[in-house]
This record gives sequence, structure tokens and C-alpha cells, in this order.
Amino acid sequence: MLLPGWGYSQETLKAPNAKASPINQRRAYGNACGPASLLNAFQYGNEKWQKIFHAVPGDNSKSKIRYVVAAWGNKPSKHIKGTNRWNAKQGINLLDLTDMANEMRASHFVPKIKYKVLDQNPMESKTRFIKRCHSTIAKSMTRGLPPIVSIRRYAYRYNKEVGQKSWWPIRAHFVVITEIPKSLPQGATSFRIRYVDPYGGFVREGRIHTETGSFSRCPYLGATLPKTEVGKSFVKAGEETLLTLSAIIGTW
Repeated sequence: MLLPGWGYSQETLKAPNAKASPINQRRAYGNACGPASLLNAFQYGNEKWQKIFHAVPGDNSKSKIRYVVAAWGNKPSKHIKGTNRWNAKQGINLLDLTDMANEMRASHFVPKIKYKVLDQNPMESKTRFIKRCHSTIAKSMTRGLPPIVSIRRYAYRYNKEVGQKSWWPIRAHFVVITEIPKSLPQGATSFRIRYVDPYGGFVREGRIHTETGSFSRCPYLGATLPKTEVGKSFVKAGEETLLTLSAIIGTW
């Protein structure tokens, strides 16, 4: 469905298995958005990627997530010494989640999974930036794997270390994009997404856009996800915040 005022073609690019049932992280662990999103990406993908999902033992969200955490999440991180990839307090970071994804796909004859930080190049216009980000998402979709994206909330708050107010990241969350416009018109400043939010296991709609409000030097695109309140419980009264699209895990 085309939402009014969002300015793009009605033709969309959809996940191959768009009728899959979302994995719900809350059935297993509160900070399991990474492992749950891996499972969602694989099961919403084409038949080759779905085989990875079905190879994970378990018949529900709880059992599958717990198996993924035990088999791949509890391994030592290659990027943060002295810690496991996943833990119950902090969840998992972008690099460790990518490592997990590649180990899960290793024997399934599918392309290597990569990560990319979606920040704006110094000489890149906002319209070129959003088109590049859209293209990166689309490439993974066309190769049969709906990408996992990192959504990060920033808050404008005072920090004692620097002695002034500035924008600080306060919380991040992984979701899987399952539908985007097939193309963007010239000069587009936003596009609609449909995505799977593992926190509760819901399919949601939102918008990615170049508008970042008073965070004028924000290196990322803004994200409006009305039903996914990432990090809002960590926001102090009166603070200005911004949700951003900061990184992607997929294949291209």
C-alpha cells in the first residue's frame, strides 16, 4: 500500500518469503534483537536462505533463539577482548552479529554476509546519500536476503566529560527490512519501509529520511518508526532525541 505524501513509485521490492511469521525475541531474552533478527532475515529470504533458518533446532521463537545464542552467541568476541559475542545486559554489536551470520551460513552455499556503516560521505549530498542507502538495501533484497539494519537513538544532553551539551547515542536495536520502493525518484528525500521488529515479533511500517532536525551534523539518515520506540525509556524529561538508520548487515 502506498502511504500518502511519501513520494515514490507504487512498485515495491519485497522479501521473497514475505508471509513468514516473525521471531519474537521477548520469548527468550530481552536483549536478543540481534539473534532474533538473524533468524528473521533468513526465514524471510529465498529458499536457500530459508534452509539456514530451518537448520536451527527448535519449533518456536524461544527454542530457536536460545539455540542460536548457545551455539554462536556464547563464543568469544573477536572484536572486544574478554567478552562473548552476546550477553544478556548489552546484547550484541554489529561486527559480532556479522560473524555469527557468516558461521550460520558457512555450509549452505550462499553469498558471504557483510556489514556496512551507513554514514554520509563528506562530499555527498543528502539526496545522493539516501539513494546510496536505498541501493544498498535493495542489493541485499534482490540477492534473496532481507537485510538487518541497526536503528540507533541519539539524545541531546549534557556530558560532564566535555562540559557541554551534544548528541549522544543512547540505545540501538536491530530490525529486518522486508519491503522498500523498487526505485526512488530524482531528488527523493525519504522512502517507506516495511520491517520486522523482533521486540514482540511484529511487522511494522516506517520511513527513512534525510531530515534530522536540530542534529544538523548527523552523519546518518533519520528514521521515523512510530511503533518502535527504541531507547525512549532511556530519554530524560525534556530531552530532544533522534532515531537514525546507522548500519546494515546483508549481502551485495
